[in-house]
Amino acid sequence: MVLLTSSTVSVIISTSVICTFTFLLFLSGYVLQQQSVRSIQHAIRPPPPPDPVVGHGMGDPSGNDGDPELGLLSNGVTDKQHKRDNVYSPPGNFAYLQLLSTPDPSNICSAILFFKHLAANGTAVQDRLFMYPREWDLMPTKELTEPVSTALSLLRTASLEYGIWLLPIDMMLATSEGYALTDTKLLRLGQIQFMQYDSVLYIQTPGLLLDTGKLDAMLFSRPLPLRHDKNRPDSFNNEAWIPVPLRAERDAALPPVYLITVNSVENGHIEARGHIPNTAVPGFGSLVTGPGGVLSPTADGFNPDDQPGYVYFEKDDDGHVQWAENPLFGSWRVGQNEVCEGLDLDDAVHDRYDL
Repeated sequence: MVLLTSSTVSVIISTSVICTFTFLLFLSGYVLQQQSVRSIQHAIRPPPPPDPVVGHGMGDPSGNDGDPELGLLSNGVTDKQHKRDNVYSPPGNFAYLQLLSTPDPSNICSAILFFKHLAANGTAVQDRLFMYPREWDLMPTKELTEPVSTALSLLRTASLEYGIWLLPIDMMLATSEGYALTDTKLLRLGQIQFMQYDSVLYIQTPGLLLDTGKLDAMLFSRPLPLRHDKNRPDSFNNEAWIPVPLRAERDAALPPVYLITVNSVENGHIEARGHIPNTAVPGFGSLVTGPGGVLSPTADGFNPDDQPGYVYFEKDDDGHVQWAENPLFGSWRVGQNEVCEGLDLDDAVHDRYDL
């Protein structure tokens, strides 16, 4: 039997009290810390995407819906709301992508116009991405031409206004080996940015968005290939999407419409799958077309629902947008001038923009 002196008992009691209060102090500090962390996470979390809106066109000529000037095609045809009945809409994260490897002011303004229309007219696709060489950010302003500097400044402002994620990609790996900057090389090096998405749909700029709902239908009207799965035939034998691998070492330009899914990144190598739409599928392959797919009014009229959702433009040998046989050129130029006010695009396209 061990007898405890009063001093020993006092020490034990004091120690117990100290330990108890220390534990309670630690516990309260931990609770406060977790509350702070949750508050910070809530503060920095990006806002949720807007509720999906049935695809709107770019406006009613009466001015009751959107911008009446942008809503009118140059030949007098107005866009209609596209109905998305029985649309296949898989859960997941999706994004629209536009990219440029060369800072052409006109093309930058065209991309801004595209993202503005997406933000204004509603889309079921969560994110809007713009990919470009990181070298653009590193160039001193005094070394850029005035049109390029202005266009890049407008792009940064638009990224905040229209919810655009700017993705600067370090191209030093390619340029240090003597390779030229191309859209395909930019996408090759930037694909790792798509790990969080189930699919990313690249749409070529320059071009003009006519109907957001029809563009959304490129992703949601038919089952997507997504990641390869031997138990899901649509992943490897898809009627609407044709597999086309990215050949950055051979091709400089991307297809006008290109669906990308990143499967994994192993040992520094990105495993990605690329597809183009099957233009032979009725009502699907014509959702995104060139200017030749735009219907002009005739004596017999036409169904506005047959108009495409997005029209990408062809370029001449000098790299300028062809205005001949392009019924949307006038509307497109008006839209560009609105999002890039003060920038003379007719002169800027002939300016140098070497970096």
